Amino acid sequence: MRKSLYWILLTLTALAGLSGCSNNKDVAGGTEAESTIALRVQLANGTPAAFTRVRALPETFLSDGERVTEWTETDGEGFVKIPAEPGVYTVEARNVTRSEASGAVHSFTLDENASRVDTVKLGELSSIEGFVLLGDSSLVVRVAGLDRFVVPDSTGHFIIDSLPSGSFDIQLGDPSETRSARVQSTAGDTLYVVCSDSSAEVVKPEENAATKYPKGDWSEHDALLAQIDGYAVGTLGAAGLTDSTGEIAKAEGEICEVTTTDDYIIVEDTTSVDSTGAFETTAVIAPGSLRDCAYRDGPTWVIFKKSGTYNLQAPLRLKKDKTIDGRGRDIRITGMGVLTDVSSNLIFENLTFTAPAITALDTSSRRALSIHNRSHHVWVDHCTFEEYPLVQLDVKRGSHNVTVSWSRFENAQTGILFGLPADIVKEPDQELSMHHNYFAGLSEDGIRAHGGELHAYNNFFVDLGESSIECGDSAKCYVENNVFSDEMPVSDYSAFDSKGNPVDTTVGFVAMRGNWFTAGGEALKGDAHGYKPDYKVSIDEVGAEMAVRIKNDAGPR
Repeated sequence: MRKSLYWILLTLTALAGLSGCSNNKDVAGGTEAESTIALRVQLANGTPAAFTRVRALPETFLSDGERVTEWTETDGEGFVKIPAEPGVYTVEARNVTRSEASGAVHSFTLDENASRVDTVKLGELSSIEGFVLLGDSSLVVRVAGLDRFVVPDSTGHFIIDSLPSGSFDIQLGDPSETRSARVQSTAGDTLYVVCSDSSAEVVKPEENAATKYPKGDWSEHDALLAQIDGYAVGTLGAAGLTDSTGEIAKAEGEICEVTTTDDYIIVEDTTSVDSTGAFETTAVIAPGSLRDCAYRDGPTWVIFKKSGTYNLQAPLRLKKDKTIDGRGRDIRITGMGVLTDVSSNLIFENLTFTAPAITALDTSSRRALSIHNRSHHVWVDHCTFEEYPLVQLDVKRGSHNVTVSWSRFENAQTGILFGLPADIVKEPDQELSMHHNYFAGLSEDGIRAHGGELHAYNNFFVDLGESSIECGDSAKCYVENNVFSDEMPVSDYSAFDSKGNPVDTTVGFVAMRGNWFTAGGEALKGDAHGYKPDYKVSIDEVGAEMAVRIKNDAGPR
């Protein structure tokens, strides 16, 4: 039987540490009282916390979302008694004074005829922001012993707010089959908790250091080139020159700094006046614009003087031998998108593609980035693609030696289109490496492959409407060491008939090795028609730590 796995990424105002993981099947409720829980509640400075709300629930209590025991208030001296049966209770206290809230949790073991009075001090409240990789839409998150019942959104995101400091059991799933992870609140940590039937694992990801503005230092460009993996190895960008045969040789490039967010500007021709006396106007490329730098002849390293939104009023058709480098800046490219056309030796680094000019869901919509017509040696790294209605990035019409790495694909129908359907064109001669990318919340597929050779490794797929990877139309897909939080990890057909049966002529060839399935699904059997990438690359071990790194570090740095 397949074990169910529930994962939480915990980003806390206060959270760290983990001890134990257990199944807990108790959902406790109130009964007739025989003894009393007696408490003296104090503010942080030790003064009595008068008229503070207090509630005691059994430590095994798990909320079902319904109303539970009413709060009781302390008296003017901060004292309160709560009738209860003998047992172990979690007591929560909450105080609001002049719009400032504080609270505390306290474990109280109540014996028969107990007479002791415990002192509880209030402190600052915190919150838990988390992410659950869920395959079950009914999954809820609870805090044992407290009235906390949270349903994650469609991407698995949740927030538990107004939590006092203390040690908590975070409970996942139905109370009859619950997994729990105990966490101790400490300010400022991010944890990734994996809890299975019998064990727990916690990962604290490394701090993702922000990139620095390269300032035209060519050693910084060299450092960037050293990070290229997969099919795009050999790409030099602004440090290379492509000859007529497609060979790339080292060359001394020019540096072009983008100094304005303008794209085109309107220029009046005072020598030409129409019958109404108005001057003739012409749209010209704005000096110092992204378009101005991108259209330079020869190798060009494009860097940005300032962060900003660069709205393309027409498609930006790139020439060869360019590095568009947004490191150290927040660069947002909107409007009509970027296209290559028989272009080679291109690098796109640290960019966000968002808010397209065309928002209709049809095939005329521009992609954020379109790599087509036998473009080759293209590297897309640490970019974010969002809001494009149909497809965010495409690699098609014989484009090859392309790598997409450490990038995010969200809020679209499909993340990447690799090739065109076979009824449009046969595309066997195309190559794409995909690694350490994050795909989430797409209404259809993460990657849709039609023909060619696709190597997908160390990617993270979450909550996709159809397949994480569709491998059809004779595509050869080598899929290894990915994390799939999706019920349909890989599909090997690109078309189905009216009865839902796959169309045999649209079959693809898939080899799957070492992947991790967290929401159903399983590996397809096959050898990708004998295809296996012939380059050397370091493959990360699949697991929680890898998933955390991808979710946190994919996209601009």
